[in-house]
Amino acid sequence: MLLPVASALSQECKAYIPYEEGTKSELTNYDKKGKVTGVVKQQITKVEHNGNSTLFSVHQVFNDPKSKEEPFETDMTFKCVDGVFYIDMNGYLDKNQMNSYGEMELKVTMDEIDIPSSYKVGQNLKDGSVTMEVVGGPVPLKMSVKVVNRLVDGEEQLTTPAGTFNCIKISQDIVTKSIMTMKINAVEWYAEGVGIVKSETYRKGKLMGYSELTKFEKP
Repeated sequence: MLLPVASALSQECKAYIPYEEGTKSELTNYDKKGKVTGVVKQQITKVEHNGNSTLFSVHQVFNDPKSKEEPFETDMTFKCVDGVFYIDMNGYLDKNQMNSYGEMELKVTMDEIDIPSSYKVGQNLKDGSVTMEVVGGPVPLKMSVKVVNRLVDGEEQLTTPAGTFNCIKISQDIVTKSIMTMKINAVEWYAEGVGIVKSETYRKGKLMGYSELTKFEKP
């Protein structure tokens, strides 16, 4: 059953994703020097409210200006259940690497991270993980990402080309394991009814790159 969910959720769950079907957004990725490295376009395709849960279906298109491959497209699902917002961990997989697998069958398993509606600054949040395996390929391929040490750092108001937003600031460590293991530190700013407004990634204390919301359009 499809219902307008903003009012239904107001007493139950804060969703850090757009509430309305048809909402479009654009997140632009930059390297440490401010050069554009990619653009992520997102659209809310379906919002389904059922009892104590709400599912948000999202279609995303990833465009890498350095790649000769076609833009990578994927569908993700975010959800609110019993006052907790759950984040689809597919967003932490390397899109260029996934695009390189072409038509190969992929098996993805995940333990989702979340943001509770009632949180306190300084609160530790649940860890999460996602593992991707290539099924039936000539060579076994596996990649895993763990998101750990998640902490609510504070609440901040941010202004980007898309507007001004009240955000929850979350820091975390991201450990990616494939052929090699790499650990980075990340800071993400989420706005209710919007999603990620800004993110920064660091390695050994040095900025690697950042992303910010550059467009946000409601239907």
